[in-house]
Amino acid sequence: MKILVLSPKPPWPPHDGGAVATVRCIEGLVANGAEVSVLAMRTEKHGQAGNPETMVPDFLKRYEETAVDTRIKPLTLLRNLVFSDEPYDLARFRSPRFFHALRSVIQEGDYNIIQCEGLPFALYLDELRKLTSAPVVLRAHNIEHRLREMMADTSANLFYRDYLKNLSVRIQRLETEAASQFDAVIPISEPDSRWFISLSTGKPVQISETGAETAEYIEEPEGAGLRVGFIGALNWEPNLSGLSWFIKKVWPCVSRQIPGATLHIAGREATPNTKRGIHGERVFYEGEVDDAHRYMASMNVMIAPLFAGSGLRIKIIEAMSLGRTVVATPVAADGLHCGGGGELFIAAEASSFCSALTGLLKDPPLRTATGMAAVDFVRRNYDNLANTAELLEFYRRLTHGS
Repeated sequence: MKILVLSPKPPWPPHDGGAVATVRCIEGLVANGAEVSVLAMRTEKHGQAGNPETMVPDFLKRYEETAVDTRIKPLTLLRNLVFSDEPYDLARFRSPRFFHALRSVIQEGDYNIIQCEGLPFALYLDELRKLTSAPVVLRAHNIEHRLREMMADTSANLFYRDYLKNLSVRIQRLETEAASQFDAVIPISEPDSRWFISLSTGKPVQISETGAETAEYIEEPEGAGLRVGFIGALNWEPNLSGLSWFIKKVWPCVSRQIPGATLHIAGREATPNTKRGIHGERVFYEGEVDDAHRYMASMNVMIAPLFAGSGLRIKIIEAMSLGRTVVATPVAADGLHCGGGGELFIAAEASSFCSALTGLLKDPPLRTATGMAAVDFVRRNYDNLANTAELLEFYRRLTHGS
């Protein structure tokens, strides 16, 4: 089966959860026998294009990137608010240059499936219908309008809150239309899958969760002191808001009870203002780490303090696959199949988050038991090869076995 994956960002190198979700899916599809090509947008967030020969794996049939200018332009944003009902967040991804690249790639290939990594490609559906008779599917990493709703609920800026609410309404309209216009929807979490199914459009919905490549318990480092870790893109507002909450509301409590504990923050795209906002006593900013697995394995406990988001928190699954205990907010853990098996700690308030974290830091055997349970949990629920095999079988049914 020949699959063309359209991505709103370069998947390689996989710096963030969205890129990891795309890469894991592609790797699994190829390992299960599919032939995969990729056409990706490269926005100003991603810098200059690298050398595909060194950055992109050779198991792809084809890989291309097209520069797309998604910078926020105040006058264009204002015109959009007044004269359009499109969500500006997504309208910024409409690009004549990408249209041209899309035509070229599809005309030169004979694809069985066009897999769109996210809602921006709803803007390209009409063009895709003209270019190919292959099923066009939406792989939904999030319920985008819910993300904006949650961000509005946690924003202290009244103007920004109103804008996010307006944006959420626009995105919900587009998401609802997309559910009936794509040939199928592929959510990556159970809650998102339920929402798409609830729309009752008659189009198939197939959940396909992002899995881990391996799951193996790694012993905690010795002699490094008690280390708490966070990893995530620091240009994504929900990460920054959650991290700021943790440093202000939780970390002082942890520090009083365990004076020797240190907090380590890893992530890319931290501006000077961001760096100033994430400082504190025994708080260390590590920047963008070369090896996320090695970084997480060097911690005693990982944290995921999120209050806005949907989809699946890939970094939680990654940490659990290494046997690292994770303390997460309910929003961060939403979509995981945790059933009270002791594999993950969930805390909604600052006091309960502090209690869970300090309890774990004081109890090495509890961390070991939790870590082993986490590895077993990932093996049972998030085997990437098995999950993508199911997706490929769904594609065969969708294309009547082609």
